[in-house]
Amino acid sequence: MTTLSETVIQDRLKEAMRARASEEVMVLRDIVAAIKNLKIERLGAAAAKSELGEADVTQLIRREIKQREEALAFAEQGGRADLVEKNTREKRFLETFLPQALPREEIEASVARHHEAGATSIGALMAALKTEFGARLDGKVASEVVREFLRRREAS
Repeated sequence: MTTLSETVIQDRLKEAMRARASEEVMVLRDIVAAIKNLKIERLGAAAAKSELGEADVTQLIRREIKQREEALAFAEQGGRADLVEKNTREKRFLETFLPQALPREEIEASVARHHEAGATSIGALMAALKTEFGARLDGKVASEVVREFLRRREAS
């Protein structure tokens, strides 16, 4: 897949509008709005001329997915099958934008490598992983791997 950028999102929005895929258009407009809000928050008036990086756009997509998961849980509690179905579709659609997840084994090997290089704390290891993998890194999985690795090291 190509790198995730504002341009990719805008192009996909245009395609969805041409195809009259209203649900996709709504989701993509949410993402475009979130991108604009983040740019304004970070850069102020100069926001319109700059473009966010892949890591920022990926983070926004993950945030939107998390919102869909929360809405899904509330809809299930409320017995709203229509909203459950809608949020599930939107979540699946958003997941198509995420870069392919790293295998857990690759993260574990990288953690061991960075630990041997001198990164011994959770923060240092997470920073090294983020630098190495960028937007492809799922923070939750990486955190679990790092904590597990450090527990094993302490037990040894």
